[in-house]
Amino acid sequence: MSHAIITPEQMYAAEKAVFDTGVSSFSAMQRAGRAVADHLHHVFPRGRVRILCGPGGNGGDGFIAAARLRALGRDLRVYLLGHPESLSGDPAHAAELWDDTIHPLEAALGLEADVTLDALFGGGLSRPLEGMPAKLAEEEAGPVVSVDVPSGLDGLTAKPLGPCFRSALTVTFAAYRPAHVLSPGRGLCGETRVEDIDIPVDGRVFTNAADLPERVLGETLPPPEEGVWVTSAGELEAFYPEIARPAENAIALARASAREAGRILVMRGPETLIASPDGHCCVDVQADPQACTDASLLERIEAAGQPDNLFAAACAAVWQSHG
Repeated sequence: MSHAIITPEQMYAAEKAVFDTGVSSFSAMQRAGRAVADHLHHVFPRGRVRILCGPGGNGGDGFIAAARLRALGRDLRVYLLGHPESLSGDPAHAAELWDDTIHPLEAALGLEADVTLDALFGGGLSRPLEGMPAKLAEEEAGPVVSVDVPSGLDGLTAKPLGPCFRSALTVTFAAYRPAHVLSPGRGLCGETRVEDIDIPVDGRVFTNAADLPERVLGETLPPPEEGVWVTSAGELEAFYPEIARPAENAIALARASAREAGRILVMRGPETLIASPDGHCCVDVQADPQACTDASLLERIEAAGQPDNLFAAACAAVWQSHG
């Protein structure tokens, strides 16, 4: 099934739009935290849990998850970056629901645990991890489950900012972020699960799947000027250096290049991206860039029989090319 991909900034805007209508932001945090706990418990049903909480929204999710896991009978300890008295807003409210000891983050280093819940920082982190979070990220301490994205990973660029957690499972909300589907971030997230927390998102970027062509066939897309263009990410960056330099990630590069060229672009790389001049884009993480030649892929697109929607045809052709 296809899922939307949005940037951290788009997620913040979507949340603000909902909360500005009077919906409780804490209710969304409760849903998120409980979902994280349920996914962790499902994937790692036994053993001691070490929960690492940051001072912001991710930490609040961690406290909610802790209360839920305890209700499920799990053995766990909670650690906080900073002092509980310094928390405010929703994270402070969430911490109040954890009516047990909150240990300093330093005490988590070297602690034996069967699974770690990384609830330190989200995808909007803009600077490298330092101090104790950095040490914990570099520690070999068993499987990690991360909230939103692994701490230390830039949700927009999909690149580590420095030391970064490597997760077996990442639970995010409403939609994917670029870091979940683009390399190298995708490899640091492990399996990513998207949880619905009643935050509608409006985007034109999706993961490719069998149902995607049907989703976009009903839309009226402006016809491209020159059909379909298949190339590699490296060749594209060389062809459009003025676009490649400011592009924050491969999605932005593909969309800008398709718009500039006035063509449907199929960009092969660690992931295959299909973009249209009007901003539609899909990311296919299963396509093998070597599965077929550029010419054979173009033949597949022509054979898809969707001349009125070349973007949908290209998405379908790439999906069919999976090895």
